[in-house]
Formats: sequence, structure tokens, C-alpha cells
Amino acid sequence: MKGYKYTVNKRRANRLAYRFLGFMFLLVATLQAFTMIHGYAKHLVLTALFVTFVGAYGIYLVVMSFRKQAFSATYIFDDTGFTIEHKYGTTHYDFDQIKHVTMVIPDENMIFYILNVFTEKERYTISFMMQKELCENIYEFMHARLPKKDTED
Repeated sequence: MKGYKYTVNKRRANRLAYRFLGFMFLLVATLQAFTMIHGYAKHLVLTALFVTFVGAYGIYLVVMSFRKQAFSATYIFDDTGFTIEHKYGTTHYDFDQIKHVTMVIPDENMIFYILNVFTEKERYTISFMMQKELCENIYEFMHARLPKKDTED
């Protein structure tokens, strides 16, 4: 059974930075709301909008730091389909569930290549640093096994 296995490592420091930044946005929103409640704000509507948007963005950053794409993942491409091993378990997609696969080459002189795998619900962007041949091989492997009606050229 032919297949490929590729691991994308994500740094823990990046997740912590997102969480820290999210909590800072929440702190700014909370302090601004405190000044608004105690009557120090001159423009209540603008301050309320500012508090809402800054607080929502802080919550968004914190929540997104826990998504499965924020952690290291191992991608397995084999004859059964496309499997992702991540922190929260394993996700498997058959070739019928994959809509299409694209390979992005930003520039011929660049050192990275990007493989996009579109499923019915999610889009996976897999970056290949200095591994052009592996990216091309996986793209051709996946593209050849997708149903012809869903294949995008």
C-alpha cells in the first residue's frame, strides 16, 4: 500500500502568544467598560462599540488558540484516503469526502509550497518547507485518486 506521511510541527509559544494577546484585548475592553460605567467616557456609544469589538476580538484570539489546527499534526495520505492525527484525536476523510486538492507555488524561487485539501466541511492548508518533491508527489497521489467529477484542474 503506497502512501505518504508528513508532520507539521507547531510551536507552543505561538499558542501562548495568541492567548496572552487575547487576554490583553479583554483587559483593555474591561478597563474601558469600567471607565464608561463610572462616567469617565465622553462618547458612550463609541466607547460601547469599542468595548464590544475589542472584547469580541480578545475572545476570538483565545478560542482560536485551542483549535486543532493550532497544534502539531501528522497528515497521512494513503489508498484509504486522507488521515489527520492531531491533539484531539484522529480525523479520516475518504476520497469521496474530499472536494478537491490544489497546490500553491508562490514563486519559483520560494522555499515553501502549500497544499490545500478541501473537504465538505473544512479546508486544510499544509505547508511544505523546502520539500518541493514531496508536495508534488502528494498532490499527484491525491489528484489521481479523487473522483473525476470533483477534480479541479
